[in-house]
Amino acid sequence: MWFIDKLNVQQEYDFRLPIVGEHGVLRYDLATGEAISDSPKSLKLEGSYSSMITIRSNGSKISIQGNPSRFNRTENVFGFTSFDDCVAVYNSILLRLDLPVLTKATSFDYLQGEDGTRAKLVSDGAMFDHIDFTRNFSVGKGAERAFIKALSGHRIGKGQEPYLYPNGMTVDWYKGSDLHYKKVYCKSCDLIKHQKKRLKKADDDQFEYYRKLINWCNDLGLLREEHSFKQTFLRRKKLCFYGLTKESDFSEFLRDVEGVIKRFTVMNTQYESVSDQLLSNNVVKSQQAANATQCVYLKWLHGDDLNLGRSQYYEHRRRLLSLGVDISMPRDITKMPLSIRSNDLIDIKSVAIPDWYRLPLTAPRLSLVA
Repeated sequence: MWFIDKLNVQQEYDFRLPIVGEHGVLRYDLATGEAISDSPKSLKLEGSYSSMITIRSNGSKISIQGNPSRFNRTENVFGFTSFDDCVAVYNSILLRLDLPVLTKATSFDYLQGEDGTRAKLVSDGAMFDHIDFTRNFSVGKGAERAFIKALSGHRIGKGQEPYLYPNGMTVDWYKGSDLHYKKVYCKSCDLIKHQKKRLKKADDDQFEYYRKLINWCNDLGLLREEHSFKQTFLRRKKLCFYGLTKESDFSEFLRDVEGVIKRFTVMNTQYESVSDQLLSNNVVKSQQAANATQCVYLKWLHGDDLNLGRSQYYEHRRRLLSLGVDISMPRDITKMPLSIRSNDLIDIKSVAIPDWYRLPLTAPRLSLVA
């Protein structure tokens, strides 16, 4: 089950809006004295437990940013599953600030630039600027570090080399991209990292709940998979229109990490040769083909030059990827997954929401940050 975390939204209106922000800059035409534009800085709206949403209205456009699944909560292990619920949180805030609500788009178009080219994508409703989709899965207590380290030995897509964080509990791909960023991390470590700040004004009940949640994540070996879709990606794929875009439209872009993880579950770690595994998994049909790929694997394992043509390289890489080995990555014995990919050792499972878990509300409390 996928949840929505960070969600940045904007909408332009065809009537004058109140100016909302922390402070702003008013620009004048020095020749005529006419006011040209207002540029307010975003107003910070604080919820409980160190959660925050920012909002800005420049007189014609409202921009709102934050994590509606986390707002007014100590954590967001589970969150909203629909855009409607997330926008409902934002709309409840806008109404309390006497601002118009975000509405669903029914159409979109391009504004033309002076040279006649398409210059700007516009719609008659709200538009998404950033969307984070997340989900949880379990690898078993104590297996988080080994799993993440093995995962960091795999590229995802073209040029998306993994980066393993120094603590060994987070791996990401394509950080800094203006398109699509991905990461997997240990959720209990994340909860522990932020607990002091989040629980600063919490009561005993919240302390106990937070501690219970950390223990629950630890017992499951809970990992979090996160995908960040940026404005450039959303507009390029026409997935930025609230009301026209469905959550399921992102399914095809949420499969690549899962594809790597699935290799973990099919890897046979018994002491049989690579060629035997290729044959038993029906990756190749002949012993000759299996032996050829095993030779490539052994060369890679020892750091030797593979000496392969382009088509041969990609064919052997495809075969070995089915066993969880990526020969496009430099061989690193500390990241070798061959000893941990048996279901007997790491059992990858989906995670159900426990009955004691406190789900988010669509009408949270808020206050202004001084």
